[in-house]
Amino acid sequence: MTKPLEEQSDEELRGALAKGELGEKKRVVAREILRRRQQAKAEELKRKYKWVGSIAAAFSLFVVALKRFWRR
Repeated sequence: MTKPLEEQSDEELRGALAKGELGEKKRVVAREILRRRQQAKAEELKRKYKWVGSIAAAFSLFVVALKRFWRR
């Protein structure tokens, strides 16, 4: 008996999809599981590195302000 799709790792799901081992309904479910896991990972990275975007935005504003100051 194999594990349910929700309990399989990403590699196992990708392998099953690549080999064509899954039926139509299970294939759709496996793709959705992989999509949601990828989305969760992306959201975690956004939360974790949000400060990098803030620093980049602040630096960009600083550069623009310097350019305007020097042109006067």
